[in-house]
Amino acid sequence: MPSWTSRARLEFLARRYLASRGSAPMVEDPLGHALPRLEREVALCQRLARIDLIIAVVLVAAALTVIGTAWMAPLHGGILLVLAYLHVMPLLGLVVVIWAAIVLEKSTPRLRVARRIARALQAGALLEALDLAVHGLPAQAGS
Repeated sequence: MPSWTSRARLEFLARRYLASRGSAPMVEDPLGHALPRLEREVALCQRLARIDLIIAVVLVAAALTVIGTAWMAPLHGGILLVLAYLHVMPLLGLVVVIWAAIVLEKSTPRLRVARRIARALQAGALLEALDLAVHGLPAQAGS
């Protein structure tokens, strides 16, 4: 296998990145097209992941509030109503916590990869940044 120069590998990764995002990979200056697009995609991905994390925290807080109010509620009304209230509200809280866990599971890896790409771009490690973008970021994150 022939040894690649770093410039050829960098252009190859830039073309792969452009192709993975639906652009034409065979452009004259693939780095000139890929790097600005990657910077925009990383900024967008970080912003969306932060919003997802905030939503997850708010969901957990809401679930804990719902569960807490179920146990602090005055016990008036019939016994069946009280039992239904004491069982349904914690289940509702559990559903919301599971929803928050799913949001965290989807957004945390994306935020971690976006931060690694941003650090690599700032350090000038373009090979690492493009490789992480091709293999780590989902294609629809920047679209």
